[in-house]
Amino acid sequence: MSEKAAPEREKSTLAARLLDEEMELLRWIGARMSRVLLGRYEELPFIERTDELGIVANMVARVARELRRGRERDEARRKELEARVKELEEARAEQERLLAAVRELSAPVLEVYRGVLLVPMAGALDVSMLAQAEGRVLAQVSAAGARTVILDITGATAIDPVVAEGLVRIARALSLLGARVVLCGVSAAAARTAVEQGLDFAPTILRADLGSALEMAIGAELRRTRRI
Repeated sequence: MSEKAAPEREKSTLAARLLDEEMELLRWIGARMSRVLLGRYEELPFIERTDELGIVANMVARVARELRRGRERDEARRKELEARVKELEEARAEQERLLAAVRELSAPVLEVYRGVLLVPMAGALDVSMLAQAEGRVLAQVSAAGARTVILDITGATAIDPVVAEGLVRIARALSLLGARVVLCGVSAAAARTAVEQGLDFAPTILRADLGSALEMAIGAELRRTRRI
């Protein structure tokens, strides 16, 4: 009886031990699956088992590994995209600075004589450039008390009706500050466009070229000084 019972007890003990190992492995698989679902994809060891539980355990390990690699790729791609977006934003900001500098150079405000400001406008004039020029010249007239502003459009490539209206708007705004505006350098094409469109350049004073505009403006200041 005892001799027969010994192998049975050993089998029972082995079965219990195997059952405990399987239960432990099941708990391990469940815990790892929970961590994977929570986004924790740590490296998992290879399970040296060829039964169903071993296959499942190693499958969980492979899934976790692939998910971790995918997450790393996504993170690298996200950082790459963020860097690219930053580069584009910096490039756009630099472009805006350059455009602002070009606009300012296209229409600088220069004090050529006491009380006389010159705004030479070159290149392709547009509404944005005129608006910036208007802001600068109004500020300088207010600060310096200039009495005459010369708008020289000799270097402008073209004057369309919208630009012409913008020039008139600047002149009217300056007249409200007590400054008179002299417009010079109007080309034959621009004059023809103005006539065809019925544009009125009042309250500007028209002069053919910069020389005659400066002569008139500085002469007026000299006469004013003599009277004083």
